[in-house]
Amino acid sequence: MVTHWELQNSDAATQSSEEDEGLTAGISRRRSPLNGLGSARRNRKPRTLELSTVILSDTQSEEIVDDGGIFSDGETTYLQFKNSRKRKRAVGQKRKTKPPLKGSGVGRREKRGGTANEGPTQKKRRQMKNYGEVSSEDEMMEDGLPDYLQKRRSQFDKRRERLLEAGLKLPPDYEDVNFSDDERLEYLKEKPAFSEIKPCRKYEDIPLPYSLGLIPAPIAQWLRDYQVEGTSFLHELFVYQKGGILGDDMGLGKTVQVIAFLTAAYGKTGDERDAKRMRKMRRRGGNPWYPRTLIICPGTLIQNWKSELDCWGWWYVEVYHGDSKDEALRSAASGRVEILITTYTTYRMNKDALNMVEWDCVVADECHLMKERKSETAKSMHELNALCRIGLTGTAIQNKYEELWTLLNWSNPGRFGPVSTWKTTISDPLKIGQSHDATVYQLSKARKTAKKLVKNLLPAFFLRRMKALIADQLPKKSDLVVFCPLTDTQVDAYENLLDSDIVEYIKMSSDPCPCGSGKKSGWCCFTTVPNGGRWQNYVFPTISNLQKLCNHLATLIPQPTDPDEKQERDLRMLEVAVPDQWRELYRTRGSILNYSNPEFCGKWKVLKKLLKWWHSHGDKVLVFSHSVRLLKMLQLLFNHTSYNVSYLDGAMSYEDRAKVVNDFNADPRQFVFLISTKAGGVGLNITSANKVVVVDPNWNPSHDLQAQDRAYRIGQLRDVEVFRLVSAGTIEEIVYARQIYKQQQANIGYNASTERRYFKGVQEKKRSKGRDFWSLQLFEYRNNICVERHTRHDPIQAILASAGVEYTHENSEIIGPSKIEEQLSRRAEMADDGGDFGREQVFQGSQGLTILSAETKGGKMVKFKYHPPNDVMRRQFCSMARDSGYENATEFALVVEGMTQAERRAWLEKWYKGRREILLRDEAHIVNSPKIEIKTKDGSDETKIKEESLAGAHHSLAAG
Repeated sequence: MVTHWELQNSDAATQSSEEDEGLTAGISRRRSPLNGLGSARRNRKPRTLELSTVILSDTQSEEIVDDGGIFSDGETTYLQFKNSRKRKRAVGQKRKTKPPLKGSGVGRREKRGGTANEGPTQKKRRQMKNYGEVSSEDEMMEDGLPDYLQKRRSQFDKRRERLLEAGLKLPPDYEDVNFSDDERLEYLKEKPAFSEIKPCRKYEDIPLPYSLGLIPAPIAQWLRDYQVEGTSFLHELFVYQKGGILGDDMGLGKTVQVIAFLTAAYGKTGDERDAKRMRKMRRRGGNPWYPRTLIICPGTLIQNWKSELDCWGWWYVEVYHGDSKDEALRSAASGRVEILITTYTTYRMNKDALNMVEWDCVVADECHLMKERKSETAKSMHELNALCRIGLTGTAIQNKYEELWTLLNWSNPGRFGPVSTWKTTISDPLKIGQSHDATVYQLSKARKTAKKLVKNLLPAFFLRRMKALIADQLPKKSDLVVFCPLTDTQVDAYENLLDSDIVEYIKMSSDPCPCGSGKKSGWCCFTTVPNGGRWQNYVFPTISNLQKLCNHLATLIPQPTDPDEKQERDLRMLEVAVPDQWRELYRTRGSILNYSNPEFCGKWKVLKKLLKWWHSHGDKVLVFSHSVRLLKMLQLLFNHTSYNVSYLDGAMSYEDRAKVVNDFNADPRQFVFLISTKAGGVGLNITSANKVVVVDPNWNPSHDLQAQDRAYRIGQLRDVEVFRLVSAGTIEEIVYARQIYKQQQANIGYNASTERRYFKGVQEKKRSKGRDFWSLQLFEYRNNICVERHTRHDPIQAILASAGVEYTHENSEIIGPSKIEEQLSRRAEMADDGGDFGREQVFQGSQGLTILSAETKGGKMVKFKYHPPNDVMRRQFCSMARDSGYENATEFALVVEGMTQAERRAWLEKWYKGRREILLRDEAHIVNSPKIEIKTKDGSDETKIKEESLAGAHHSLAAG
């Protein structure tokens, strides 16, 4: 029986256009914007949001006079003022006199049955879907929520059912609150106050018609369109007390959108009166409701949040961290704090105390930190005493699709079923369909699942925009992957480690034991390495040592500060790697001579030459590494140069980190900033730098992407160049390949991208891992692979070539949608799921030599088979040169050598198109033309031609 993914609500119609497996999760809410508020927003594309039914009166408030605006008098008054001082006063007065409307259209739906006299339709109790038997570890449903959360949800739903829109979390009503400043609005200070940049839009309020909120003009004028949309999305979640994830790409201003939404939620106006609102409401009497917000973030971002809140408004903010945290919590509990900021660790250790407060909203910044559902952080965050849970992250999918489920399930507990259902319905189809060995049916299922995920399920709970939205407002960015050769000393040490008994035992552990017992060697006669413990205890240390060696040989030397046991293990590994030098290296450990030895680090040869060039051109450089020890070695080296260097790692206090970032941004003399990727890879704004070097790739691609975006974000004025240093032929190439795999999976989950399928293996599928996810690959050194050499004529390429670099490429040329994949996907989706064709592999035969073409001959589908011999490839390349107007193939080869991968693909696509048109034009020409096997879809009219193959062009261009 086919499994269906469902998100059901008795009061929301489930939209499903197909009966096949996948997502049938479209839950729509028809909303009518308030009259007079929606004139500029009527073309807004509605988002889906799972909500209970809200039936409101059809009669509008008598205060609404016409379609020109909610308060025609206020609108008329607004238009009468021409100068800026009067206009500011009119805007402020207009904000003050806009109470929430009774009988408004918030959440209005069409009635389903009943007459106008029957009153509101009774809301049916939502039936929980029966997901069958699931394991206890996967059964993280709504029923597992703490009692206090279930009680709050029940109370909110009942109140909303009884009071309609008055039961929603609308902005506080200040109608009866007297501000002494109302008579001098034109003189009031406003925030933010930017003097060096121009506003993005007119100075006017922006109404949020679907949630009865208002972004005040002082803030609204600085927001871009997508930020207004994000603010509306967040405020709507808050009003209806739902959860969601703002997953915008890094550097698009998620913090600003949150502050704008909070300004609307608190009913603030962006001027000095905002500093008095909480105090005025407390003195009002009658226990009026006033929002309380908890922000949870990494410790490095506490100061950033405080600074941004101060820049964009007047807020009462306290920090629940350190010695004074108890006093801060008492202030929040008593209503004397608007926003409380804490860290994930502090929350986890004090969750019982923090959850005594009924928070109206919780904002979890960098919420991907709780991506592992079994972690203590994720479990504690699940207990948060808040119905409105908002997560902020630019990397919701880092390693696997289950991470996205964890975040969505945290924001809306129980809405997405158990994780086991998510795996079988979403994760597995998407991963299997992306395999190079996928069948037509598997590819079809993957593409359909991706589209349903992106179009039906996510929009109600997940909003993500990419930097492409503001590409015209940002400088250019290049992301160059530089494959650095190891030095001869590094190569010898690397091969010594791979030839050691430890690695030999690891590699043979899965082979049948030679004793004939039928067991695997690692669990029979070879469980213990010579003079050591069990081989399993050496797997991860060996991988770590190989990665250290790729960076710098001196990182293998034991550190005196380490425990004795670790020093002994490191010393044994150093002896294996450099048997002739280990004694001298150990005796002189800590010496700068070891750090500066050029034979110990191939990457240093590359980096040193790049830094010299950048320093002479006035650039500023960020250097990221996961190895704090390597960063300290580089810092020591830089201290003996003329370069001014800054440093940041996790051992520094949050105050010191903020200070060093501010100093680097403000001081033009600061040249290099050494940053630990883990400590400084998120939340920091370092737009004064325009060069980024990632010294070592990480298994998690988001770490490297986040590091890049410390410089490439809103506020950057110069072109940004990123250099990822990868040691050629080593374990780092495998790490980078895994990054590609995970980035492609994330793109599919975010926007149903048709990514190129490089990998035959499927992650976390034991029977389908293939060689791509074969652990033994990690223990190989491939120094004899002939790679294409790029010799583009620019200074950077010349510098890299002088340092021994033979190959580089743009990361964007490897990752991204493919036109060929789009064609294959369209054909797969049209195929009959039950037919024989659906069981065929998309790439037939030798995997990659057959391309299914969409061209037709006589109304029938044909496919072209590509695989020419070498002499045909050379002959065809000469034909390309001649057809392109070049005098000889050598001249054409030099041009091809300077092309990017994208330029080559575009050129080949154009050339292929012309060749196919010739081949399909008439039968007589086909018989005397290239060696192409043309088959109709039904197998009839099979014609074989004998001379050359179309696809030789691709091989020829690569060989050029």
